[in-house]
Amino acid sequence: MISIETILCPVDFSPASEKAADYAAHLARIYGASVHLLHVITPPGTIASEYPVDTEAIIKSLEDIASHDMKSLVRRLEPTGLSVTSELQTGDVFETIKQHISWSRPDLVVMGTHGRTGISRWFLGSVTESLIRISPAPLLTISPHQTNSRPAFRRILVIIDFSSATADALDYAYSIARQNDSEITLLHVVDDTTAALSIKYEDSLIQGVRNQLEDLIPQAVRNRCKISTRVEEGLPHRVIVRTLQEVKPDLVVMNIHAKGMFDRALHGSTAERVVRVASCPVMLVPRIKVNATMRARSSSKAA
Repeated sequence: MISIETILCPVDFSPASEKAADYAAHLARIYGASVHLLHVITPPGTIASEYPVDTEAIIKSLEDIASHDMKSLVRRLEPTGLSVTSELQTGDVFETIKQHISWSRPDLVVMGTHGRTGISRWFLGSVTESLIRISPAPLLTISPHQTNSRPAFRRILVIIDFSSATADALDYAYSIARQNDSEITLLHVVDDTTAALSIKYEDSLIQGVRNQLEDLIPQAVRNRCKISTRVEEGLPHRVIVRTLQEVKPDLVVMNIHAKGMFDRALHGSTAERVVRVASCPVMLVPRIKVNATMRARSSSKAA
């Protein structure tokens, strides 16, 4: 069973971030966690003008508006019996959230995938996509286009790539499934190029992958949840999008790799493409066990 004690939920008071707060609250109730709401106020840039601009007055006005919106959001969540705290900060949105994650080390970050633009608001979607590449904590993205009126995880789709982070993603998927009596589908996509190179052995390749997927299912999960496996061929992001339309999951869980600088700069990764089009929440899980081991080693060396 995974442990979720603290959930960070950055908000910009757009519909997507309000939905994110609802999902953060839902998971907090399941795991007995606390929710911390964070809003970042972006200072106005230097504007060339023949008239003086009172920057301090503008920031004060933004703070007043944000404070009012934050109090309204907290009041909406508190009657559910949760421990909810809130915070307003001023600065660059991405850097501020990144630093907050670094020092507070939340067990989960919940964010919307679309936000607002303008002098008083930041574009939440671009920040979320940037955090996908660097967040050391699992990141749950929430789309404003979801059809569910309340958080629900009846059907969970888990994308399996057999990388070193697969075990971490499965830990979260299985834990949430047990808490919600969910149906689980494990999906692995055999890339077109691999299939083309192995056409002679295609049947045995597909069967081998199916066997590997079955080996990833603990007996305790089989006893508790309805679970199935799928092996598809094609370009991963296209197959995943098609599967989303067929399975209609309430949650997608997939791991994210530790990548090099060049890979991190690309916006066309499978994870980012799935987040952009999914109408359900997507949970992106980094290599937590590996990172935890490295942190433990660093601590022992420092001691």
